Formats: sequence, C-alpha cells, structure tokens
Amino acid sequence: MTRYPSSSVGMRQTKILLLATIVLLAVFLSGCPFGAAQVTGGWSGTAFRDGTIYAGTLQGAVVAINATTRSPQWPDPHRVTIPAEGLQCGPAAVAAPLYATPTVVGDVVYIGTYAGEVLALNTVARSQGLPFPQRGAGEWVEFLDGQAGNNAVVADLAVRDDLLYVSASDGRVYCLSRAFGDFVARSEVLDQRHRKLWTSPVIHNEAVYVSTFEGHIRALSADTLELLDWSFEADAGFASSPVIHDDILYVGSFDNRLYAVRIGDSDPLWTFRGGQWFWASPVVYEGVVYASCLDGRVYAIGAETGVELGRFNSGSPIVSSPVLMDDLLIVANEQGVVDVFDLSGGPESLEVPFRSITIGDKVRSSFSAHDGFVYIRGEDNHLYVVDIDEGRVVWDVPLDIEE
Repeated sequence: MTRYPSSSVGMRQTKILLLATIVLLAVFLSGCPFGAAQVTGGWSGTAFRDGTIYAGTLQGAVVAINATTRSPQWPDPHRVTIPAEGLQCGPAAVAAPLYATPTVVGDVVYIGTYAGEVLALNTVARSQGLPFPQRGAGEWVEFLDGQAGNNAVVADLAVRDDLLYVSASDGRVYCLSRAFGDFVARSEVLDQRHRKLWTSPVIHNEAVYVSTFEGHIRALSADTLELLDWSFEADAGFASSPVIHDDILYVGSFDNRLYAVRIGDSDPLWTFRGGQWFWASPVVYEGVVYASCLDGRVYAIGAETGVELGRFNSGSPIVSSPVLMDDLLIVANEQGVVDVFDLSGGPESLEVPFRSITIGDKVRSSFSAHDGFVYIRGEDNHLYVVDIDEGRVVWDVPLDIEE
C-alpha cells in the first residue's frame, strides 16, 4: 500500500480541514450578517417515525411535521442559539446551525448542535407546547464543554441501549445517559493533529469505532471509551463516517478512495478509487457496497472483492448518503434530482434508474424514506415529500419559523 511522506500527508490534511472549516464558518456567518437571527445554514436532515417527519432547519430549529396532515406537530419548535460574542452580529445570541440529523428513540428526539449541546426533546411534551425541558418526560440539555458556543457537534449521534455517543469538536467521543444527559464517559483526544471529530461514532459488538481527519480508525470500549488494542491508519484522512457490515468497515477518504477494512487487520481488504471524495457513508446490500461520490457517480462495488459491478452518473455531486427502502436504492444529488434504482435485478440495475424525480431545489442533507415516500429537506428550507410510485413531489412545506 502506497505511503506518502509524513510532511506531505500533514500538509494535505491541514488543507482539507481548513477547507471544511471555511465551509462551515461561511455557512454560519452568512446567517447573521447584520445581527439578524435568520437563516444560519447547516446540513441537518430528516428522520421519520410513527407518521411524523423530524428535521433540523436552516434557522437552527428542530421541527416535527405530521406526514398525513402536513401540519406542524409542535406549536413552539425548539430553537438552538449560540452567543454572538465576537461575531459582531448585534444581539446577545443568534440561531446556531444544525449539522446533525435528529435521532428518534421512542418518544424522544436526540440531536447534537453547533452550540456544543446535546438535546433530548420529548415528542408528547413538545406537541403540548410545554416549557422545555420537562424533566419527568426525559427532556434535558447538556453542554459538552460547560457553556454554549464551545465544542460544536457536527455529526449524528449513536445509540446503544440507554446510552448516547457523541463526537465533538475537541477531538473526543462522549457517552451520555439517555434518561438525564449525565456524563458516563469520555475518550481521550482521538485526532491529535486537528483535534476535531466531525464523523459519527458507530457501535459494533460492544465497541465504538470512529474515523478521523488525520486518517485513523479508532476502536473504543463502548462501556468506558478507553482505547482498545486495534486501530487502523490510512494514507489520507477520512471524509465519511464508517459503515460496518460482517466485521468490515467501509469508509470514504480524502484521497478519493473508499476503504474496506476488516476489524483487526492492519492493511485494507481493498480500496476503490473514485473521481472525488467519498464524503457520504455508503450502504451495503446483498454483498454489494453502494457508494455515492462527489464526482456525481454512484458506484456498486463487491463488498468482499472491491471489484466494480456497476455505476451511475447523476451529473451532479452527491453529498448525501444513499438510502435503502426494501429493494430500492434512493440517491439524491446536489441539484435535487432523486434517482431510484430497483436492486432486485442485482447491481447492474444501478446503470438505469426506474425513477428520476426533480424536487426543484438543492440537496445537501441526509434524508429518510418510508413506505414509498422520501422526505427531503432542501437548501431552501422546505420539506419535500416525494411519492416514488407517482414519480413526483406530492407536497412540500416551508420550515421557516416566525421570529
């Protein structure tokens, strides 16, 4: 396996992190140019559960939309704010961007925020418009670094039994109690060079796996978050969160490769080169890895062999991870084209979608699908609902919250 000189790797990693930081900062600052708490940005996506669509909005709010009535479920959506100190935005606090997508477990919605907090929102209490938090309903807010504005959370949370796992911008993973938000454990700094973790932790067989910007996959005890004996080092930093299937991690990197790494091995099982970064996490189905790439293509790759089995060119960068719904693979590119593939015919089905639907706005956020419908938050801060059978957007609603 080719190795780059350490100085070259360090320079490339620094440039990559700087680029990512500039993107995040630009999105954040664009929301309050003259002190107005308006659109803040973020790529928070949608989650669906029991007839309700949950989403993080471009105004830093967590909202719930009834999938049948199309109306808001929460009369007072929860807003996330961050101190405006040093931002010269005018007010004492401004809306904070949301990059993580809501995680729904039972009646509680969990999400990490760019303000450095983790929230637990009870769906019943929010539907009743009760003041937040309702402690008896399992609602809470916990700052990872003691106060708002520090230690931003960019990645989605992971859940294991009664625990939450959070990657944070101080380079650590935190474990919190789902019931009260109490701190259970925290890891040591896992990314020594950049001290930022912007990828989601993944739970597998009592261990937590995290990919880092400096090119490591770290394995931690799920109970204590202490480092386990095994880790993996790649030629370049990792861009995506890992996906684990049959003890193999699949993860995209900044060297335009998708890595397959068997847990416990020091060398990759295989690497596959695309035309750009594999920013989004892939999905695995019937022995095939389906990976979307910033080069606008979706690749079908043998999960054990790394051999390309098919590809599709969407014509625009793909930032969001593909979504599986039964035998259907759903892909949304940045220009808002939703391509649907029927995988019952095997990976060669990837070459021609049986549905291509344009929602009319850009898509950079993760999205969800359920029972023939796809739920997408566009960059215009609208929720779009796509009916796959009809091949069209059947309705959309604005997610803007009145000031």
